[in-house]
Amino acid sequence: MFLICGEALFDLFGDNSPGDSVAFDARIGGSPFNVAMGLARLGEEAAFFGGISRDALGEKLVDKFRTEGVSERYILRTDYLTTLSLVQKDAHGSPAYTFYGANAADRMVTEADLPIFDTPPAFLHIGSYTALVEPVAGALKRLIAREKPHTLISFDPNIRPTVVSDMDLWRNNTEALVPLTDLIKVSDEDLELIAPGEPVDKIARHWLAAGAGLVIVTRGGDGATAFAPGIEIDCPGVKVSVEDTVGAGDTFQAALLAGLRHLGATSRTALENLQQEQLRRLVEFAVTAAGITCSRRGADLPRKAELEKEWAGLK
Repeated sequence: MFLICGEALFDLFGDNSPGDSVAFDARIGGSPFNVAMGLARLGEEAAFFGGISRDALGEKLVDKFRTEGVSERYILRTDYLTTLSLVQKDAHGSPAYTFYGANAADRMVTEADLPIFDTPPAFLHIGSYTALVEPVAGALKRLIAREKPHTLISFDPNIRPTVVSDMDLWRNNTEALVPLTDLIKVSDEDLELIAPGEPVDKIARHWLAAGAGLVIVTRGGDGATAFAPGIEIDCPGVKVSVEDTVGAGDTFQAALLAGLRHLGATSRTALENLQQEQLRRLVEFAVTAAGITCSRRGADLPRKAELEKEWAGLK
């Protein structure tokens, strides 16, 4: 089982039309929410742990999980409200987010709320602002410490300056999580925010030395680079007609995790034993999946049937 931890919210896309009113297209979102949904669409057993409101929007979030086949067993339902994220896109389709979520359901998770498993998850993934803001961040760190001996830990920093503007806090929190994780996926944009001017390869090698087993840096339309001990693999991007890039990183993450399970890398030892060509095919698979999402509006992640050829080559 994949246990995906973090936020579930609604993205509000404004129409930017002139006048005194703004029409919004509200879409379900949140990076961890998208990753869980993406895994389910790829045929994986996925569950979500996080706070979801009992309000009307929270009901829609849970209904979506049910429709997509994501287990709701570990969802924490509360009376706190659902986070809203205002999404504004630039000319290239890249989104900027403004969050309305102080004391919202996804943040108000404590150590007392942590789930107990009959069977530990094979993979545990955290990321974005719920890995930073309290009390949920402390609860998730406690969960990682408890489950790490028998679970692969995945982390995506997914920096959100409009949630917390202090980049030193983001950087320090990321550095604190690195030794606790086996797999880190991070965008070059996020690295530029928390470590401006520092070479990407230097950061990746530093994280490997600190304890990570695999670091993958995504570069938007230019593809991604995988770093493992003694290995560096560059994979180019794929050309698509970009509608927007919302959910692209989450798609990459879901495909990456599903691909690792497909390759049998369900332990730290198996992760470290992946061959260079296997890593190359894995990253190419994730890049292709992310490209599909970029060709559609919002976080409309691909299903397994759309990647049938790529699945066949992943071995």
